[in-house]
Amino acid sequence: MPKTIIEYLHHHVTVNPDEVAFSFLPSKTEPLAELTNRELWFAALSVANFIKSKTKAGDKVILLYSPNVDYVVAFYGCLLAQVIAVPAVLPRNNAAQIIDIVNKCQPVLALTTLREVSSIKDIWQKQGDLLKSISIFTTENSVSLFGALGPVVEVAVDTPAFLHYFLDSENMNKEMVITHRDIIETVKLPQLMSTETSGNIWVGWMPLFNDIDLVAPCLTI
Repeated sequence: MPKTIIEYLHHHVTVNPDEVAFSFLPSKTEPLAELTNRELWFAALSVANFIKSKTKAGDKVILLYSPNVDYVVAFYGCLLAQVIAVPAVLPRNNAAQIIDIVNKCQPVLALTTLREVSSIKDIWQKQGDLLKSISIFTTENSVSLFGALGPVVEVAVDTPAFLHYFLDSENMNKEMVITHRDIIETVKLPQLMSTETSGNIWVGWMPLFNDIDLVAPCLTI
């Protein structure tokens, strides 16, 4: 029985490689974007290999994305690289919030997309030495090549998967550490209260920086 998010994804790739893992519909004017289990695994593995060249296990990586499948790939890439993902809102009108998160978690690098990188770098340059010291990389530049599935990455269930930051009543960032066990146990709850099966389509929103809805579709418990 899989015990972590990574093990569940590996299981789905082994059993149903061509089954759709994620579908994302940005708007009425943009096309549907989909990733099969196999495509998600190898895209995330490619990102993970890049991350591992810049970090060590347990480092923190801040994710700066609009809602899209690139974010999903980056998130799982962090898990496969055994770094701690830090989902955050894009720094457009809230640079102070990003600075506060960076001060608290001290990430070693930031990941984003080619579409967002220029505006993020412009904002970065205006915020002082703290942000300037954090390199920004785009995940589309990693090359996903299908090959042998390879062994599953073994991670202890109490290993942090990501950091969840939320604003309290005083508009201050509060940090919550979410482990692999936390996510598995959270996803189990609705399944225990319903007749959900592996053949169902799970529909939700992708908040990126304040929820764990993005991981639920890859977990059939």
